[in-house]
Amino acid sequence: MSSETKKKWINTLKFFAAYLVAAWTFLQFVDWVLNRYSISPYWVDILLWFFIGISPSLLIYLYHQERLSKRILKLREKIFIPLNVILLILALYFGFGNSDLGATTKEIKYTDDQGQAQKEIITKEEFRIGVPIYGFKNLSKDESLYWMRYGIGSLLVEDLYQNKSLSPSFGYYMDTSTKIEDASLFNDFYIDGNYKKEGDNYVITVYKRKATNGKKLKEKTFTGPDFLLLIDEITVFITENSGFIETNQLRYLDYPVNEFMSDSLNAIKEYVDGNYSKAVAIDKEFALAYLEYAKRSLRISRGKLEVQDLTDKAFENRNKLPLQRQLEVHIQRNLAYENFDDAARQVKLQLEVDPHNPFYNDVLFSIYGETKQTDKFLKSSERLFDMDQNAETGTDLAVAAMVNGDDDRLIDEIKKYEIISPNLKLFRLQPLLFKKEVKKAEVLLEDIKTLNSSYKNRASVYDSVVSYLKQNGYDISKFKKFEGTYRSSLNEQVHTYWIENNRLIQYVKNQMMDAFIPAGENAVVSGFINNETYKADLVFTDSGKPIGINFNVVNYRNTNTYWYWKEDETIQKAHEAFDNGDLEKAASLYSIALEENPKHAYLKNYLQHLSYVKETDKDSLLKQHERFTGSYGPREFWIEDHKFFYKRKSETVDLPRVELLAIGENTYMDLTRSNTLMLFETTDKGKLASVSHSFNTEKWEWEPTVGGENYFEKD
Repeated sequence: MSSETKKKWINTLKFFAAYLVAAWTFLQFVDWVLNRYSISPYWVDILLWFFIGISPSLLIYLYHQERLSKRILKLREKIFIPLNVILLILALYFGFGNSDLGATTKEIKYTDDQGQAQKEIITKEEFRIGVPIYGFKNLSKDESLYWMRYGIGSLLVEDLYQNKSLSPSFGYYMDTSTKIEDASLFNDFYIDGNYKKEGDNYVITVYKRKATNGKKLKEKTFTGPDFLLLIDEITVFITENSGFIETNQLRYLDYPVNEFMSDSLNAIKEYVDGNYSKAVAIDKEFALAYLEYAKRSLRISRGKLEVQDLTDKAFENRNKLPLQRQLEVHIQRNLAYENFDDAARQVKLQLEVDPHNPFYNDVLFSIYGETKQTDKFLKSSERLFDMDQNAETGTDLAVAAMVNGDDDRLIDEIKKYEIISPNLKLFRLQPLLFKKEVKKAEVLLEDIKTLNSSYKNRASVYDSVVSYLKQNGYDISKFKKFEGTYRSSLNEQVHTYWIENNRLIQYVKNQMMDAFIPAGENAVVSGFINNETYKADLVFTDSGKPIGINFNVVNYRNTNTYWYWKEDETIQKAHEAFDNGDLEKAASLYSIALEENPKHAYLKNYLQHLSYVKETDKDSLLKQHERFTGSYGPREFWIEDHKFFYKRKSETVDLPRVELLAIGENTYMDLTRSNTLMLFETTDKGKLASVSHSFNTEKWEWEPTVGGENYFEKD
């Protein structure tokens, strides 16, 4: 190398080093400005890659600056420098084109309980910090503390929800490898720890760990006699170590756990375990437990009256809750009283504040299912996943993609994440089957069962899918017989089936749509093997008319089967007339419905009720109700507004509040549960007793309810 060339390289490297220092200083200044004024941090990334990407052209210029400054360019420079700039711009466009480059915060407006317009500055979802929290290890031998294994994490998430710059989530994982696999998909760190009790003090140690290897980044031990106070202190520690910086513009209220939840540790324990009925029995002002109980009851269509009662209790105590939870109460109340337009409007507003809130999105997905808007289901799921990538939003997106027939895209997306989490390959099973790639699906199914023996029972439904499709192929037109509406015999849940996108789609009322795959001449299957799988068997009359569905929910070890009556148009019209109070029209329509559906035993009950109330004057009917009013062990019967109601509650049974309709002098039909009758009998000692009867769809007859105590004398 000549001395002149060496000198040119030394000068080039000096200038380039100065460039790097200047660029780094500039990036630090830009980063400060972006944080100071809450502007997207993506600008730092864009500038960083711009400074790196332009380096080849800069080095060429610095080395040949004497010639280039005189505008003497050789052909290679005329080609390389513009090409470098064009490729850099394209790379930045595809890398950051979908990123939000505006402010990291936004202003939302809402109306409070007093009707006053309010506004609040919150962090946009895309810029919120993910905080995955996992199970805590129990270091003591005290079994009474076992619930804290998952309870600590659940309560931390509940408390952290108040900070709209964080996206906390809880996972029921205890082993490090699974935590790393789950957290590293979308997060930089995760939280776990351990706990014990020493005398009267609880001792909780919390770790902040690196998501990719589980290395401890921070740790702190919290000690004290007040468990709930420790939870508050831990959330402060997590917030301070998450990267969130509170500013004058961005502040959040932080209600203590014992104020917005309960100051009863026993009530908190039952809440964490999902025993909401026990939680509100301990603390009758536990607004959050009432709210979650009402949500669950609505989701499974437990009963309209029950949902309204629970929602009203949450509404009465709503002022104890943080603002976000109060808004959930308002939405739940509109849903409970079927003010769906108001609920939809409120949900869309709140999704601006909390786009990944499971409750809001469940409501939105339910609305799309009710109106059969499969395309909007997919778009909303995509938007949600883009903003907050986690297991739950990913699962929703997978379901929406299958409902829309977007099988190829779903498979491609899953493969991207399989490198990090191999277990995700099980999500390829259903789209492969929909694509008629049965051999690939069979190999994948066997691989899943081999690697995860615990999936065997849930995977069994897909064995029947593979067997059927290998012999018969995929022809969804054969399953048009499934189309229609089906009503549960145990509660008010309704399933609706229809064919779209070359698959059978199911919508469960108050839940969301799902796609089912043929698994037999009269059977279809759905569900994910790592959670629950479902098999619906269509049942026919002797004449070949579909009468109902045996719906099987397949869990880890057992299978639960539920009966759903198929309700055709004649039955639905009869119900509509009955609900509208047009009893004469209802009687006529129920007669037609029963003639066309003679196996539907509950239709006779409606006709008997309509006939009985027509023949019995109101005073006599009220006296009949009054005679049977009272407590019968755990069963309670009472009158409200001349209507007769029933509820059973005990340590082992908690049934919903239901309305009973008289069909005879001592017999009542259950308006919520079509398979139930309540009879009142007089014992040999002259005392009244209650006994329920259920309809047996195997024997096709009414019989005393089996399973548990059923005969109770009046107190």
